[in-house]
Amino acid sequence: MTGTGCPLAGRRNAANALALAAALSLFAGCGGKSFAVGSIPFPAEKPVFLAEGGKETAGLPPSPEPIRLVFIDSPWCPPCSDAWNALGSASSTFPPDSVHVVRILFDRERIHGEGGVRDVPPLHPEATPGTLSASSDATRVRVTTLTALPGPFRKQFRIDQVPVILLLDKGGTVEKRWTGHSPSLRDSLAEEVGRRTGSTLPAGT
Repeated sequence: MTGTGCPLAGRRNAANALALAAALSLFAGCGGKSFAVGSIPFPAEKPVFLAEGGKETAGLPPSPEPIRLVFIDSPWCPPCSDAWNALGSASSTFPPDSVHVVRILFDRERIHGEGGVRDVPPLHPEATPGTLSASSDATRVRVTTLTALPGPFRKQFRIDQVPVILLLDKGGTVEKRWTGHSPSLRDSLAEEVGRRTGSTLPAGT
């Protein structure tokens, strides 16, 4: 499914042009692996994340839940906030202990200017919510946030636009991928999780 995202294309104003330059620098990797359905992206060949406590890691945290939803999130991208809210709303339909959400957050942008290339804080940090605030029962879904290491991540993985949501099975295989945001994202997430857990959507959801 592909919806409204932050494509690697032109922007209409200076702020968006800077965001585009950051996205191009961050995500344009030569020869990097894409998150294709059927692939097993993690653990990566080398550390690509900072976990809690500042420890570098190549893989996702262990998860007793049978399903992991990996949310690749960029602070400069408004559709990422919309997609995060859709995930939060969908989480209220997930059976207890069935889904672990792993949020991969990029906290730096690389800006190309007259003085060269430099890493700076995100243009719009407020655009990215910190919790599944749209969920009516967010405690049912565990959320782990990992900070991406932009350089190592870019060398190993290729992303054409954000946001990206990956549905991983217990073995870490990508079974479903959503790119961008659309009005149907919430229902699509709920339906996919329901189908894999054998649950039905509550009436009125």
